[in-house]
Amino acid sequence: MDIIQLGYFINIVECDYNLSLASKKIHISQSALSQFISNFEYDNDILLFHRKNGRLFSLTRAGEKIYEYALKIISQYEEMEEMVRIESLKQKGTIRIGLPSLILRVYFSNFFPTLLNKRPDAQLEITEGGSNELRRKLINDEIDIAILIEPTNLDPKNYEQHVIQIDEMSAFIDKNHALAQKEVLSWKDLKKCPLATFNKDFMTYSLVEDKLAANNLKNQITFTSSSWDYLIDLTKATDVVTIIPRPVEKYIDKDQFACKKFKNYIPFNFHLCRPIKNKYSAVENYVFNDIINHFYQPL
Repeated sequence: MDIIQLGYFINIVECDYNLSLASKKIHISQSALSQFISNFEYDNDILLFHRKNGRLFSLTRAGEKIYEYALKIISQYEEMEEMVRIESLKQKGTIRIGLPSLILRVYFSNFFPTLLNKRPDAQLEITEGGSNELRRKLINDEIDIAILIEPTNLDPKNYEQHVIQIDEMSAFIDKNHALAQKEVLSWKDLKKCPLATFNKDFMTYSLVEDKLAANNLKNQITFTSSSWDYLIDLTKATDVVTIIPRPVEKYIDKDQFACKKFKNYIPFNFHLCRPIKNKYSAVENYVFNDIINHFYQPL
């Protein structure tokens, strides 16, 4: 079997040996799929499937062994293809940058077009995700540069890190919420309120959870999501308090929602990070330093 035929074989098994369903899934005719099976079994003098009334219904012992190999080969082939794609990007001077969606929208939506106007030879591949996922990608060399929420949990001996933005987490509530009249909130004010925040892929989830635990407010996170606008909408005409980064305030309808600061707030600081290497490409150095120069805030 070639790599395409291995895919056919796997799909037949995954479709519970239903050739009609498998053919639709991989967009070839049922007769072509049936012919592939017949040819392979005839050419190799081996049966892949048990049959009943002319229909496939299970793998033979040999078929099971071949199926196990097929899964491994397809997985390795996909890994190889991804490696080829990444190496191609590197040779083209493409810089892979990972950052949370909120930070991309609030801070970088205008920055990247400006950077590319100044440095047209730079090619950027943007990856969005939570800080925990982006840290994993950075460590596994799936991205070159990451914007990570503090704490980054990276080894400073192996990763260059610069604080480029200092902010805080705030509470978002409906205008008619019982806490709407308070200028500044304490964490005790949230007792018995259903809470919402970003999901566990985001560093902010751990920060909020730790702060709640420190104030004896355990198990109050009722709603989580990766979508900040959904988290804001949860508060509409409800008692829900959404705890997310303060910069979202610029996007909310102030006639409907209120943003409240905390007395003892959770910092929302983020770092520009990359692995420490002996040598960087000229384009990578330019992109990295341009981000620092644009955003850097002295502590």
